[in-house]
Amino acid sequence: MPYRVAVDGIYRKKSPFEGLLQHMSKVKECVALLKEGVLRYIDGEYENFHEVAEKVSKLEHEADLIKGNIRAHLPRSVFMPVDKKYFLWLLREQDAILDHAENLAQLLDLRHTKIPDELKDDFKKHMELVAETVEEMEKAVGNVKKLLETGFVGKEREETKEFIHRVHRKEWEADQLRYQITKKIYEIEDKLSPMDEYHLLKIVDWIDDIADHAENVADWLRAMIAK
Repeated sequence: MPYRVAVDGIYRKKSPFEGLLQHMSKVKECVALLKEGVLRYIDGEYENFHEVAEKVSKLEHEADLIKGNIRAHLPRSVFMPVDKKYFLWLLREQDAILDHAENLAQLLDLRHTKIPDELKDDFKKHMELVAETVEEMEKAVGNVKKLLETGFVGKEREETKEFIHRVHRKEWEADQLRYQITKKIYEIEDKLSPMDEYHLLKIVDWIDDIADHAENVADWLRAMIAK
């Protein structure tokens, strides 16, 4: 019996799924921080945004360390309850959320581009939709522990599939709003300097990219549970 307990302990230490959830907690913290900073930025509150950018970069670095540890201690496929390829792609897409969050924060910190009054509400709603997409993704990935315990069957599997469906719905809504914002930017381009127009388009694209990668995470999770 003591030997069995020791083996179980070793397996738990080497299980990559605990690391995946730790990595996801950094995604959750990062996107929540970015969202609050971006909403203030849209209202023209730039003075403390540098602190937001620094914290986002710190979280991205901490997540990179977790990712590196997962990859370094990934067990052989015989110990993996899912296809290792799917797991690694899910981790990669989850990490891409952090990369895009850092890139966006740094862009906003480098140049304080005024958001036109007629676009502020749309920009805010877009940021909120993107954050909601990530939140639904977090719920889906957060179910991994339950899925492992139940062998990827039962109500946990159906619950996860519902979260994945919500991710797709939120990402679609974010995409639609992105299109509307882009259209409005072009409609008022005569009022904008070329650099302002470029940055506004870049901001909305990079915010939307976060939702795209959250959707990719959901897709790889769906592939993992499709048995």
